[in-house]
Amino acid sequence: VKWTDMHRLADRVHLEELVKIGILRGNVEEMLKVHLGAVFMPHGLGHLLAIDVHDVGGYPD
Repeated sequence: VKWTDMHRLADRVHLEELVKIGILRGNVEEMLKVHLGAVFMPHGLGHLLAIDVHDVGGYPD
């Protein structure tokens, strides 16, 4: 499983739940297109911690 796939899944589920409980209204697909999830989860699925606190993880570029 790729980290990016897990992040995208978490982003989708997160937005779906925010819609379900009434914090957000609208189409989740449209929210994903404009990266609305980053407003609520700015660091993605989680911080990647290793020897270097700002580890690049799956983003070496």
